[in-house]
Amino acid sequence: MPNTPTSNVDKQRWMSEIPDLDRLRLTELIWPGTHNSGMDKKASNYEVVLGNWTTCQNDSFAWQLANGARAFDLRLGYRTGTPQGTFYFHHNGYTSQRVLGELIDAVNDFSERNPDEFILLDFHQLRDGDQHFDFQQFNDLLVQRLGPRAIAPEDEDKTLGQLKAASNKRRVIIAASGSVELDMAVFWPRIRHYWSGTRLTNASELRQHIARTLDTRRYDDLWSLTATSYSFLGGPVDIKQHINDWFHSSRDWVTRCSVISTDFFDESQIVGYCWVANAMKAVQRRA
Repeated sequence: MPNTPTSNVDKQRWMSEIPDLDRLRLTELIWPGTHNSGMDKKASNYEVVLGNWTTCQNDSFAWQLANGARAFDLRLGYRTGTPQGTFYFHHNGYTSQRVLGELIDAVNDFSERNPDEFILLDFHQLRDGDQHFDFQQFNDLLVQRLGPRAIAPEDEDKTLGQLKAASNKRRVIIAASGSVELDMAVFWPRIRHYWSGTRLTNASELRQHIARTLDTRRYDDLWSLTATSYSFLGGPVDIKQHINDWFHSSRDWVTRCSVISTDFFDESQIVGYCWVANAMKAVQRRA
């Protein structure tokens, strides 16, 4: 097996092992992210033909965390029920059997074992089409079960070291918008996604989109670069070699990103390259 950045790092605690990472702010981190995180091949309703178009990851939230993902692109719908409804994950109208409780359990379990890993929950879409969404119940569930781990939006300018000194539990950013019922002391503003603008994007078009985005962005905040490619017949295109080339540690693209959101993230070396890029940033801050 060739020596790669990924082979040299413990993916379960790669943030914890970067010297001087505590000098960086949350908005300065480079986050390996999973696109449409709740749609994976191990969900109980996965079906090969339809799943070829709707599925974007290989395994569950817990598995994604264990394999190095730290930012999650989440699309949530709501189904009424008695006494409470169900929050489920979906992609363009196709539902997953994954539910919000699984994500919360995965984050809590992982954080208990790895207390100095930071996680970004990017609830990019709260609704499934025109269906009703219970924002109050969503808010109450997140505040109750993840509130003690949530980093307040007002702390966005603190370094990781300052956050660790202030609390041994608060390691999770929860970002969402869309209703006054969301507790703004817990929820960060909706994170802007930069994608190609078309559902069908080949590798060449994606490269142009990434280059254009990185050349025009000048903001020091959290934002998400959607680095995905789709074809008419095949759904998500296998671009892991392109990802490995474009975001290689020897190039400057990776260090200019915030969240890098990819399909089947584990098939590329993106976690390793983010690890190296964050380490480089931390060293520069020390100097």
